[in-house]
Amino acid sequence: MTANNNNLPKWRVSGDWFDVCKCNIPCPCEFAQAPTYDDCDGVMAYHIRNGHYGETPLDGLNVLALIYFKGNIWAGQTKASLGFFLDERANQKQREALQMIFSGKAGGFMGELSGIIGDVRGTEFAPIRFEVADDLSYWSAAIP
Repeated sequence: MTANNNNLPKWRVSGDWFDVCKCNIPCPCEFAQAPTYDDCDGVMAYHIRNGHYGETPLDGLNVLALIYFKGNIWAGQTKASLGFFLDERANQKQREALQMIFSGKAGGFMGELSGIIGDVRGTEFAPIRFEVADDLSYWSAAIP
């Protein structure tokens, strides 16, 4: 994901990402369909292997987002409610950068995705454990 706005620092993050929800597998929302049970409760987990926001490094930081929506979000029927947990290990500049990127205010993919967000219910800083096996046979994210 990258972005550049005349008033904002250039940024880039790459790493691991996964999501889980209560839908049947494969999740119909991934294919622009309505959720299996007409509403979605899900978790999106991000681990930044390499990244920066301007001169601020973001390597090794994690983000969890809790999401809820009812109906087909991709058809414009509804907007999502989100809550964010940002890595407590982040210093003040990194915290500000994560908030700018994941709120969509810094543009890029997250900026495009922010169009489906109705409200952000809160942002907390917490310890986040993120694990992905080298062979991708196991992945986990948790707030102990």
